[in-house]
Amino acid sequence: MRLGTRGVSGTSATTFNLPTDVAFAPDGDIYVTDGYGSARVVKYSSDGKYLLQWGRRGTGPGEFGLPHNLVADAQGRVYVSDRDNQRIEVFDANGKLLSEWKDTGGISALAITRDGHIWTGPVVRDSTGKALGRLPDASGGHGVSVAESGDVYLAQVRGAVQKFVKQ
Repeated sequence: MRLGTRGVSGTSATTFNLPTDVAFAPDGDIYVTDGYGSARVVKYSSDGKYLLQWGRRGTGPGEFGLPHNLVADAQGRVYVSDRDNQRIEVFDANGKLLSEWKDTGGISALAITRDGHIWTGPVVRDSTGKALGRLPDASGGHGVSVAESGDVYLAQVRGAVQKFVKQ
């Protein structure tokens, strides 16, 4: 499957303007943040059929400075890091804004755990945005992933990947 059209940029159902991340909902739907050249989230069915999109450039509720990463939880909520506006915005599966977590910093990395905790760079949060903990000696991160074991990997633009073993 290919989403988007190779060599063609845009903001249609079949084009992107520099996508930044992809996430999967529990039902298999696919979400793509189209962030560097655009400011939207695009939703597709599990077989790649365009369903809808939302967002535009701005600082208001439901708008994005730079939608950089996203994850979907077991309830179908979509969490989008709005890096330039230093917040996480939470939407339902149809793009309706549910909440925003302000002052999270310019997050470039999101990951969700089996138990529904969300890593926002080096900080782990519950589904309401409350910080539950922070990785020691870690900052920023341009990518984060959680292994089956619960170990956390934080990719740094400075040329390193840090592994944090779950204790």
